[in-house]
Amino acid sequence: LTLDAKGNTNAVFIFQIKGAFSTNATSSIRLINGALACNVFWKMEGLVDLADGTIMRGTIISSNAITINTGSTLEGRALSTTGPVTVDGIYAYTPIGCASTPLTGPVAPNLGSAQCYTLFSSDGQVTNSGETTVKGDVGTNMGLTTEFSQQLVSGTIHPIPDASTATCAADLDKVYQYLDNLPYDIELLYPAQFGSNLVLTPHTYLLKATTTLTGVIYLNAQNNPNAVFVIQINGALLTSTYSRVILMNGAMAKNVFWKVEGSLNINNYSTFTGTIITHEGDVAALNMGVILDGRLLATSGTINTSAVTSTMISTCTPSSIDPVSGRSKTVTVFPNPFTTSLNVMINDVSNFKNCEVIIYNILGEQVSHQRITKQITSVGTENLSPGIYFYKVNGNNKIIQTGKLISNRVM
Repeated sequence: LTLDAKGNTNAVFIFQIKGAFSTNATSSIRLINGALACNVFWKMEGLVDLADGTIMRGTIISSNAITINTGSTLEGRALSTTGPVTVDGIYAYTPIGCASTPLTGPVAPNLGSAQCYTLFSSDGQVTNSGETTVKGDVGTNMGLTTEFSQQLVSGTIHPIPDASTATCAADLDKVYQYLDNLPYDIELLYPAQFGSNLVLTPHTYLLKATTTLTGVIYLNAQNNPNAVFVIQINGALLTSTYSRVILMNGAMAKNVFWKVEGSLNINNYSTFTGTIITHEGDVAALNMGVILDGRLLATSGTINTSAVTSTMISTCTPSSIDPVSGRSKTVTVFPNPFTTSLNVMINDVSNFKNCEVIIYNILGEQVSHQRITKQITSVGTENLSPGIYFYKVNGNNKIIQTGKLISNRVM
């Protein structure tokens, strides 16, 4: 059945049915030319039975029982004056429009310096196996960051704690406290059955136990690109293989936040979206083939990745890899930003043997290589386009130093 508003978004449709009402399987109500579900009303005097896969739009008011069967969609309301309302595996939501207040969700937390990190632990090792690709910084403020390839990381790898990781740890604690104290709007009562094509709108959700994501969960922003989703999980978070978090109707990964009170295990070949913050978990694991459109930030515990793809959701200025202790860097690279050339100065002559500097673009491709034969070596960069680059200085058959560079060359 098609309802045509003929270009009038205020057009109202009222159906008065003095008896029972039923639909065939997969039947649907179509709205065209400005028709809105909030302006559609159905008054029934008998039993209402919507068969499997029905797409129903409008507010149903019945003086009898209402049954909506598996796989059906209701954009509207099902209201009964006397009988029960029975549903089984449906997708139902209140209609948008007609002066209804749009859903925005809570205020998003201020990530501070943590926004620059894609993988970070305040107190634990960050380790990798396999070819893991990361867009953003990787590091820990307690322990070591190991087995990540600079060619596959388009950010700074912080192998040991430094000034940047210390700042990130402090900012991450503030973010955790904010999310932990945020009042929830809706409690999801079945944490062990999370997913299964569940559709969430912008709110703060609470799950009070260990949660298992199976299949797909949808985050529906209802055409509001600023809508925020917060999922508070008071326990560990586990997923099935090939699980997915899917954004719909304008939802954005930067506005999705997961607070997990325990360990994290994103199973093989899953696609996950949003910033995950784990607290008091032993291990946060992104397993084989996982795609993370967001961040994994742990206040404590080890982070393990295995041949994953992880992309942060914000643009950051280059971060320092100076040690927390304040010791001088072995190598000084200047000026940074640069235009047509830069200089590499060896500060510690003990690392002078067999030195070289290699520069990579953001795709991990080598764009410059030069031997270092004296304390200050000039590197020509006239062929490098404006943008962000990464350097690595090798000496004595090991990596001496890595970091970010910015080209401000005028084309």
